[in-house]
Amino acid sequence: MNLLAVDTSTRLAGVGAMDSAGNRATHSWRSAQNHGRELMPTIIRSLSDLSLAATDITHIAVALGPGGFSAVRVGISAALGLAVSKQLPTLGVPTHDLEVEPHTSMIEPDRPVYSLIPAGRNEISWIRHSVEVDQSSGIHAPDELAALLEPGALLCGEACDLIAGLVDQTRFLDHKPPTRDPDALLNIASRKFDSGISTPYAQLRPIYARPPSISKPKTIK
Repeated sequence: MNLLAVDTSTRLAGVGAMDSAGNRATHSWRSAQNHGRELMPTIIRSLSDLSLAATDITHIAVALGPGGFSAVRVGISAALGLAVSKQLPTLGVPTHDLEVEPHTSMIEPDRPVYSLIPAGRNEISWIRHSVEVDQSSGIHAPDELAALLEPGALLCGEACDLIAGLVDQTRFLDHKPPTRDPDALLNIASRKFDSGISTPYAQLRPIYARPPSISKPKTIK
C-alpha cells in the first residue's frame, strides 16, 4: 500500500505519505489561506521523499473537517482528483478524530478528552471523546465551554489557546502548534484500509462546524 494523506482543514495543514515498506514522509505548515497553491507541491515533495510518483499512489486519506469553508474543500477536491480516474480506495476522516488520535490512551471512564477546533467568531467546535459509544459535540464560546467541562476532562486540539485562560493548564494535553500531525491521519487510514474500510466517493463531503453563511442576492428594483 502506497498511502497519501491530506489535511487542509484549517490554516494548520499537513501532508503525509507512506510506502509499502512502512516508510513515511510528512510535512506540516501554516497556510496563509493559500491551500490551493501550496498543497500539490507539498504532495509531490512528500512522495519524492519516498521515491514515489503520483502514479504510485494506491490509497488516499483526507481530512473532512470541520475547518475553513474553502480550506476543507481544497483537500477533498485534490483527493478526489487523484483517486477517481484510477478508482483508488479513499478514506474520509473527521478532523476531530485526528486531533484526539495521539491521546486516545488517555481516555478513561472518568476522564474524557475534548478535542477543540476553531469555529470562527471566537467560538470553538468541540467533541467529547469517551469510552461511551455516544459522543456529544457542540459549538460554544470559550467561557461557555469551560463551564460545561467535567472536573476530570482533558483538552486537546488547535483551539486550546482560545480557552487556555479559563481552564487549569494541567488539563491540557500537548497543544503546541501544529496540534495535528500527518502521522495521525496515516495511522488511522492504515488501520482502516487494512480492515477493508473505505469511504465511497459520494460521501467525501466537508464537515462544517456550522452551515456556510451565504449572503442573499440583492433585489434589483
